[in-house]
Amino acid sequence: MSKLFNISEASNIAVHSLAMMANRTEHLSATQLSEALHLSRNHLAKVLQMLARHGLITSTRGPKGGFVLNRPASEISIYDIFVIIDGKPEIDHCRIAEGFCPFDECVFGDVQHKLFDEYKHYYMHRTIEEIALFKEKN
Repeated sequence: MSKLFNISEASNIAVHSLAMMANRTEHLSATQLSEALHLSRNHLAKVLQMLARHGLITSTRGPKGGFVLNRPASEISIYDIFVIIDGKPEIDHCRIAEGFCPFDECVFGDVQHKLFDEYKHYYMHRTIEEIALFKEKN
């Protein structure tokens, strides 16, 4: 059975990185982020490039360079990040092609659609700013 909701590793990296940037006024380098989050620098760099392409962050080269938020943290929803990184989430719980199922009603009911709607609503209204309110570990 496929997973009901899956937050990819790349989305996870993106959310954590953006929240760390929201906690700081200075630029953070990919190395600083990868060390703080205990992540592969290469994987992190790919995620950061994607976020920069979509205008969520800005990068600056040089010794005092790094990454900073390009928009207020209050305007970046977790759902927006999921869509940027993984595409629009969809429910894919049934492997029987539409139109070929012999049953009058879905054998799974509509609970998955209700849960998906709650999941989507929650992450559309949860922002990076809310996450950034938590203290970082030193």
